[in-house]
Amino acid sequence: MHPPRARSLVHLGDTSFRRKDVIAGYHDMLEVLADFRRDDRPWDAVTQLEFYGLLRALAPDVFGSGGSIADDDAAKRARTYTNALAKLGFVDEQDRRITALGTMFTDGRPQLLDEVDRLCALKPENSAVLRGALSYVERTDDGGFYYPVRLLLQVLNRLEYLRIDEFALAFIAAPRLLGVEADAIVAAIETMRSDGSSLDDVLIAAERTPDQDRYIDTGVFSPEAFPNGKGPRFIEHYRRYLGALEAFRLSPDAASLARLRRAVDEGGTTVRVRFAPLQLLPGLKKKAAGPLTVHRSARYPDWDASPAVFRRALVDLFNGNRATSLVREYLDNNLRILTATGVFSVAQNQLRIGSAYAGYYFTAVDPELTVTTAAPPDDADRVTGLAARFGSDALTRTAAAIAAEQDIGPDQIEEFVAARERARFDAVISAAFPPERVLEHLEAISVDYRSAAVQALRDKEFGGKPTVPCMYEYLIGLSLYYAADRAFDPRAAFGLSLDGDFLPISHAPGLRGDIEFALDGRQILVEVTLMDPATQRRGELEPVLRHATNLACEFPDRQVVTLFIANEVDANVARIFGFGRVMELTATDGGHGVASPLIVSLRTADWLAVATAGLSDVLDLVAAESGRTEVAHLNSDWNASLISALRALSSS
Repeated sequence: MHPPRARSLVHLGDTSFRRKDVIAGYHDMLEVLADFRRDDRPWDAVTQLEFYGLLRALAPDVFGSGGSIADDDAAKRARTYTNALAKLGFVDEQDRRITALGTMFTDGRPQLLDEVDRLCALKPENSAVLRGALSYVERTDDGGFYYPVRLLLQVLNRLEYLRIDEFALAFIAAPRLLGVEADAIVAAIETMRSDGSSLDDVLIAAERTPDQDRYIDTGVFSPEAFPNGKGPRFIEHYRRYLGALEAFRLSPDAASLARLRRAVDEGGTTVRVRFAPLQLLPGLKKKAAGPLTVHRSARYPDWDASPAVFRRALVDLFNGNRATSLVREYLDNNLRILTATGVFSVAQNQLRIGSAYAGYYFTAVDPELTVTTAAPPDDADRVTGLAARFGSDALTRTAAAIAAEQDIGPDQIEEFVAARERARFDAVISAAFPPERVLEHLEAISVDYRSAAVQALRDKEFGGKPTVPCMYEYLIGLSLYYAADRAFDPRAAFGLSLDGDFLPISHAPGLRGDIEFALDGRQILVEVTLMDPATQRRGELEPVLRHATNLACEFPDRQVVTLFIANEVDANVARIFGFGRVMELTATDGGHGVASPLIVSLRTADWLAVATAGLSDVLDLVAAESGRTEVAHLNSDWNASLISALRALSSS
């Protein structure tokens, strides 16, 4: 008895949402849904139409704003776009209301993070995608369900990595073709590797039925090998055409050509759709063309091969490449969602578990990775973290495996995992974004962040994953990391979420500052924005003051320095930030005390001019401002004078 098979190809997203910045798109949809689904109305054609209209109005960069769309089409798009959110458990299936897991994804609050998340250095957004992917189910042909990502983990635990085409087979297609059993999929991948088969070869071969295999071997036509739902008359057209084609291929004379022309004419659309005779035998288009002329014009695959090989080509042509096309169509989106977990890597075009701790952990829980289930999980179950899902014993077994392999004590495991991930980060970033390239990219953004050159940079270097503001925040963070001589852990410092290859996927959620780290006994906060000066008073003034105050109250025994970096800085915003050091501001994040934050404003161009100087020297000069609290000084051009002094550092 064969294992149950998936009823469809696997797609974690939805093909209607064809954007590279898929995570940013999910944020936009959920933000609109959060406000829109506050009433008790059902999720029907009316509400779907309204929702899609709001998407276009509130997030035109993602969903477009031009061109009219029919009501039916708009409602359909609202359904299909949110299908992707339902698959990951971010909204419920029936009413499209945001779930606890969807809230975790959007809010960025760390309260739901567990020990596994912490050891994998995941942000709440990463963990929400991971939990949603691990709990996503597809139907099987026995009436049950299975977990595609759990099955993928089992395959990776046995093979270590999958080339991208191998991943497409193992994750998307093989569960439907071979069954939801890791050993069968592993065997198929190993065969693919040993005989050099391509993904297309494997998928096409898998589409052939036993009846088609008999036709290939014997040449005996059967209705089962070439079915047509319209009935026997249409199947008879197939039989006549295939017989005439084979006779003409082997003996191209006047009689066989006449027979072939009759089969084409009588077969009409039925034959043309499946076997494309006028395209693959273009000589037929000319009525005066003789047998040899028509024969020599043949473009059928394997035209000159043995009868069995040619019949196999005809079967594959009949089956078409629908499965292959869908697998290719689903591939990119699946990879983007999986890497957004922060656990999976696609470096060097190989999918593997990139996270150091996750690699050990998923090996330890392999026996508990139950792939099949009688019913799908409910929304409450989908938000459950891995530590609770697989139990404390899994953490213990993981720790024991690391300790034994690395010959270290249990108290050294966290340090070992962090060091290995830090080394992987440095290797990836040094290759993709060395210091001089980071500064070049920031220079392009400083000139015009809306330019075609910046969009090309986003697509080429970042795979289109982050928005431009998110990309900018990331590049500023890397430039700080290099300026600090790599003295802090960027994965902990960055508020934005990184994928499994350390590329940014979405900006910091706003609960804390964009970038926070300790250096030389100081606590450093860096707030980054591409908001125009006219909007900074509304969009940045309050958050920056709040974050700077909260951080200063959190570290009352340290000097806290805040840098505000933007392409252009509003003069009034910079002046108000300066007066922060003489105001007593109260913590707003549940902390205690008051603080008078030191905030210095820099344009991107200013930061680029000082980024090559040591960050410690830069901060020493900035920190000296903390003692200048005279009103006359704060009303002066102190910020401009400070920037001039900072610029002098890099030229000295």
